[in-house]
Amino acid sequence: MSVCRQEKMKLKLIVLAVSAACSVQLVQAQDAAMKDKDGNVIQQIEIAARVDQAGTSAKSKAPLRDLPVSISIVPAEVLQDQGALSLDAAIKNVSGLTQSSTNNYGYFNNYLARGLPVNYVRDGMPDGPAVNGYARTLTDVQQIEVLKGPGSAMYGGGMPGGFVNLISKKPEATTAHSVEVGGGSFNARHVKFDTTGAMDASAQYRLIAAYSNADGYRGYGNKTTEVLPSFSFKLDRDQTTNITIRHIDSLIHNDSVGMIFRNHQIVNVPQTNRYYTPFSEGGNKIDQLSVKHEIKLSAEWLLRADLSYANRDLDFKRNVPNWRLSETATGTQMVNRNWRDQQDRLHDSLAQVEAVWNGAMADMKHEVLFGAGWSQTKGTAMRKQALLAPITDIFAPVFPEKANADLDEAFMWNRQVKSAQSGVYVQDQMSLNKEWKLRAGLRSDRYTISDQGQYNSWFDAGGAFTSGLAANKESFVAKPANLKNEQADVSSTKLNSSLGAVYQPSANTSYYIGAASGSFSNFTTEMGRTAFAPETSRQFEIGNKSVMMNGLLATNVAVYDNRRLDYFQTANGLTGSLGSAKTRGLDAELIARQMRGLQMRFAYAYQDAAYTKYVDVVSKKNDANIVGKRVAGTSKNQMNLWTTYDLQSAEWKGFGVGAGVSCRDTFYADAGNTNLAPKSHILDAVAYYRGAGFEVQANLSNLTNQRWYRYAAGDNSVAPGDARALNVSARFKF
Repeated sequence: MSVCRQEKMKLKLIVLAVSAACSVQLVQAQDAAMKDKDGNVIQQIEIAARVDQAGTSAKSKAPLRDLPVSISIVPAEVLQDQGALSLDAAIKNVSGLTQSSTNNYGYFNNYLARGLPVNYVRDGMPDGPAVNGYARTLTDVQQIEVLKGPGSAMYGGGMPGGFVNLISKKPEATTAHSVEVGGGSFNARHVKFDTTGAMDASAQYRLIAAYSNADGYRGYGNKTTEVLPSFSFKLDRDQTTNITIRHIDSLIHNDSVGMIFRNHQIVNVPQTNRYYTPFSEGGNKIDQLSVKHEIKLSAEWLLRADLSYANRDLDFKRNVPNWRLSETATGTQMVNRNWRDQQDRLHDSLAQVEAVWNGAMADMKHEVLFGAGWSQTKGTAMRKQALLAPITDIFAPVFPEKANADLDEAFMWNRQVKSAQSGVYVQDQMSLNKEWKLRAGLRSDRYTISDQGQYNSWFDAGGAFTSGLAANKESFVAKPANLKNEQADVSSTKLNSSLGAVYQPSANTSYYIGAASGSFSNFTTEMGRTAFAPETSRQFEIGNKSVMMNGLLATNVAVYDNRRLDYFQTANGLTGSLGSAKTRGLDAELIARQMRGLQMRFAYAYQDAAYTKYVDVVSKKNDANIVGKRVAGTSKNQMNLWTTYDLQSAEWKGFGVGAGVSCRDTFYADAGNTNLAPKSHILDAVAYYRGAGFEVQANLSNLTNQRWYRYAAGDNSVAPGDARALNVSARFKF
């Protein structure tokens, strides 16, 4: 039997096993309700309510069970139990969501869902780019929602893997204040202040301010300051205005080299060895103002409008992951060490108007969304580059470079960039009857990109530096820039759709089928000459959502086929179409509380992600040796299990413990599938006390101190995960 047929058979068996388990549990649900010691049925309405809650990420008030899409939700209590301060620390709870191995340099979030890239939104509105964006904290996050698959019919430009939507904490009428302090391994410390209440009968406020600082494992440290005020004004019974202000100032010491491969094996050196330049860092300063106004026109009509403006300053200094060893199999020198020094000054503007009609036609209930949106990013991007002197011994690395100011940097580009998108859309969530629900969406978007400025043509020829070292021996001498002016403008129109149906044979289970298409504007400041038509994507999925055992158990299982078409990269200063990829797989998630005080979350993903076309940007030819290979950075199997238990005896009231394990299969660092990162099994634990006015918890991560890897830092290296760490935090509420 061929490997391909074996993988297909494995996928079918997994689908059948999960479906059979759900069916058996559903049949037994009426008789299997949990009971307490007095024989009373334990009603766990919390778990059932999550299936009944509205799908915020789907722009609908319909409960999740009525939606023919996969949406994963990670609530605040899970984030708190796990001691998660950053988005990176929380993504393990979502099936199939992991860090990307393409253009991932450590100072911004970059993820894959179902083996393909994702976008980021906050409260349903765009929240920065996927590449050269920023590293998101969870300082003001109430919950995380992940919509899987193309969402362009709702959001316009969207990557094929889906959207990560951060739901913010809102102002509340009840006065509440809290202070949180914490510290732990690698000199980590943080403090957060959160206050909310009413200013008067019609106005509420919330102010969250936080500061964190850590040296980090292997020097992968960060320092972040956030000031996040928000206000809610009830203008009258039917009108509400919400204002949100965000100030973020972060500095992250990034590792874009990681641990290196030699002769297709990770070099056997202490993991504390560092190969990234000591003064590598990425700094982000973000100031944003958002205004949302909502007015209820009648019992059937709702109108809402959103405006947002943000300044984003990004300054990064990092190694380029195109270094190589002096000899592939036995070399001990690291050569071709390129260095980038870049400053982006960008301004994001956004306007959106939506009208929602809830009514009935022909005995069918409808929730119809009409919308129009416009967004624009414009600004400047300036890059200089240096060619660093070699590291002479990878087993005892010594860095020739001492400071950024000492390097002989060559001007690479200075660009004025602008990317704009405008679209109109309609979406109808229909309830045909008690058993059948339909959902259809259609959106047309106009994309425009303008990219103009000066380029140094020496980089196109690969010869921007001489063969001689500068006097200080830290870098090679740069040639005088050979400047040329370039201007590129491109515009295109894309029509995207979504269509799905839900069948509910009972109040506790939903079977759904859905299809969606997407398009994504390729604008980025990471690559030059990005004025290209948007890439496209499409997805088909079938799934089941069930609530069992009187609400004690909820499951969501889906199988899917997801395609990404005509995406591109830059190599040696040239930009072109790289090719296409597809993922076929299965997602399974489970939430359970099978006894009082015990909660469990389980997430599993099987992913068969492969390249279907791979065009070399230099030769312009499809590389048959790559087609069919596994997409770099994707694992066939991923699993996460997290459980907590609140002690039930009166004398231990408020105390609890928890533990979890995250497992990941092997993954390749390169498209040629020659450098393989090992599988990992990471154990975590927590102990906590939760009282009315005081909380304290201790989180221990990577209990066994396993050596593991998060993502590929280039074709020839992988980024190490954190070593064992202890973090303790306390929260005072008053």
